[in-house]
Amino acid sequence: MSRSFWVPLTASFGTMILLYFIGFIADIDIFTFKISPSYSEISFLPIIVGFLIGFICERIIKNKTQNHEN
Repeated sequence: MSRSFWVPLTASFGTMILLYFIGFIADIDIFTFKISPSYSEISFLPIIVGFLIGFICERIIKNKTQNHEN
């Protein structure tokens, strides 16, 4: 697989993991992921931010490859 696939994917998952980790360490409710026997609580903000970072990385790589071709 090419770099245009792995860099955005890694940036996306890395951002999600980092934000959930920060939420766990600092006990920030908007970045938390809690599981208990009676319920599960997932914040979607890290997921949304991760997708945005992945999309931005993909656009940057596409623009750089188009500029190098010209």
